[in-house]
Amino acid sequence: MTTFMSRFAINVFKNIATKSFTFTSVPEIVPPINKFIYNINNLFCTKSLCFVRNYSVDAIQPPLALDNASLPIKKKTVYKKAVLEEVSQKEGHYLTLAYATANSYDLKGLKEALIQQKLYQPGTLKTQEVGDVVVANAVYSVGDEPRQIIFFKEGAVVFWNCTELEAKNVLDFVRPFEIESYPLEVVHKEREIMTYFYQPNVKSCHLQESCFVLVENGENSLEKYTFSHAMVQSVRLGAWEARLETLASSIRSHTALMESEGATRVEKKEVVRKLGELFSLRHRLTVESDLLDTPDFYWEEENLERLYSNTVAYFTIPRRTRVLNERLSHCVELLELLSSWAADRHHVRLEWMVIALILAEVCFELLHFFERALQNDWFWSGFDWDIKSDVKERAY
Repeated sequence: MTTFMSRFAINVFKNIATKSFTFTSVPEIVPPINKFIYNINNLFCTKSLCFVRNYSVDAIQPPLALDNASLPIKKKTVYKKAVLEEVSQKEGHYLTLAYATANSYDLKGLKEALIQQKLYQPGTLKTQEVGDVVVANAVYSVGDEPRQIIFFKEGAVVFWNCTELEAKNVLDFVRPFEIESYPLEVVHKEREIMTYFYQPNVKSCHLQESCFVLVENGENSLEKYTFSHAMVQSVRLGAWEARLETLASSIRSHTALMESEGATRVEKKEVVRKLGELFSLRHRLTVESDLLDTPDFYWEEENLERLYSNTVAYFTIPRRTRVLNERLSHCVELLELLSSWAADRHHVRLEWMVIALILAEVCFELLHFFERALQNDWFWSGFDWDIKSDVKERAY
């Protein structure tokens, strides 16, 4: 009995809730009361029942949007440069500063100058395969932690446990040995600031948030070099980003003129010069630097390679390099468009000059024609004698 009652209730509510389509092939519409009686008859019928589902447009509802407020959103990690005033000054933490001041250094002359100055003693790393670097250890110590400076041939320097004032003095000292120096505002704006400390009972150096963790009472020279190398890559990339921003701002006025007036006034020589700067910057980024690949030195040092990769990822160097390449491509395309525009203007100017020369030549030929015509009698055959004599007198 329970089964029959449940079937009866389901059929009744189903027919009440749904709306049927109207078809022209159906001869007549069964009134609701007849349908209700029909369902009662089928309820107590012993034959197998066949249900036909009636679809309705009103019954089809759009899917409800999920409530995203309760779902976790994955945020993109964006590196933000540290500010010296915001760096943690915890006890046992020491400062690390990195600057990119030029395209390259004269390391030989710099090393000789350091020896003559007698404030820093040039040292060596554990291995000689790290490339062209000069390590300078402070002769006079301040506190228990030694001070160390690493100069890279690529025109960058990293200070370990040095104050900002000392770093400024060293930057002034190294300026005569710079090749293609960067502006001072770019040098100080694009610097990198980190801290490092020694953690006991740790087996290997690693990166912890915005700090370098070194092994206590251990040989950390290669690890310091690895951290320094990654910081150097970041500051060099920052200097190139600033250079590209300057170039982009210099050509932004031309794009505004193209948008507003449909034309621009640019010289071919200026466009070629800026194209040369862009291609030079791209050459340094893709050919001269190791930003697109891990340096060969780390291939045989698995621990150092992992340390270098983690530090490079912290400074978001791969993403910044990709974005810089895309911006370079855009600027090159824009300058090539301006170059073609300037070339077309030059060609149009030449064509007008040729047309003017042709017109001048035609005018001179017409003058010569009239001069020769005045001397011939056939030209005056249709004129009166008085007019002919008068014109000839004025001509001669």
